[in-house]
Amino acid sequence: MKVYSITDIDSYAQEMRQAAASTISDNTSDNLDDFISINQIRNIIHSQCIGFDNNDRPMLNEDINETIYESIVVWIHNIGLAKLAGQNLLECAWDSDLNEMIFWSNKETNQNEQPIKRRNKKKNK
Repeated sequence: MKVYSITDIDSYAQEMRQAAASTISDNTSDNLDDFISINQIRNIIHSQCIGFDNNDRPMLNEDINETIYESIVVWIHNIGLAKLAGQNLLECAWDSDLNEMIFWSNKETNQNEQPIKRRNKKKNK
């Protein structure tokens, strides 16, 4: 598998953020810095890259590129859910048994309805 160096990390981070945001909503007019900053994406890149080249640029392959992209999508989605909960449009709680946050509608719900569970889905390899 080919390995690539990121020569312009800020442009790469902006492109990844825009692409990730567009998968969640067609309306990406929101200030994306309110969801994930370029610096936070740089940190994701540095933590998940294969290593660094002789010029201290992060190196990645297609699998790592996909992992970085998925991490950004999940981050934006989770911040969106947190914002909705902060506006009292969703209720949320930590489920200790599942070890994850769960969300459900704040509206009067049927007794039989179950909470919406948000899980970080990872590809099986």
